Amino acid sequence: PSGFPEPKNWNPDGYIKALPSDPWGSPYMYERNGSEVSVFSLGADGAEGGEGVAADIHLDNI
Repeated sequence: PSGFPEPKNWNPDGYIKALPSDPWGSPYMYERNGSEVSVFSLGADGAEGGEGVAADIHLDNI
């Protein structure tokens, strides 16, 4: 990465060898809107929306 302040302990090889799956075995979804990033799971049904265990789970602005 570049910018100020310069990260002193940056690992150029990265930190995660493989991305984990969500609890239902599906890949996590990533969405970028400008400078904001949202990571989410589509829940048990793998489709947008839903209720209960089928509800989407979002981690916003991380």
